[in-house]
Amino acid sequence: MKRQKHHFHHLEQYGVDLILGCNGFIWVGEHVEARDCIVEDQLNNTEQQFTKSNTTKEMPLETRRSICQIANAIRVLSILGFNVTLEVILETIDLSSTLNLGIDEMLGPEFHVLVAEREAERRTSMTKRKG
Repeated sequence: MKRQKHHFHHLEQYGVDLILGCNGFIWVGEHVEARDCIVEDQLNNTEQQFTKSNTTKEMPLETRRSICQIANAIRVLSILGFNVTLEVILETIDLSSTLNLGIDEMLGPEFHVLVAEREAERRTSMTKRKG
């Protein structure tokens, strides 16, 4: 994982939070609003212990799909040995959306080839800009 200026990302269009850790770990999950007060959080946790079974909140299906799509994009980049950055993750997701691929189809060998070709093109264009 390359050190970056920001490691915590809120992807509003997907309703997802993404953390790219310096230690190589990556977390993808439903966006959660931060609370102002720690004491309020502790009180809410105590209340939730008593009412947890009655107030279970389910994650929307579209958010689950987004999390799986982002996770699969990261898997593909990792398998190919590419640097995992927010920009490259979003480009990979855009490519799968453009091709109307299902989430499971992102893990197929054809998509790996397309991602590798797109990355080669991106690197070539970056080299031309510098030169």
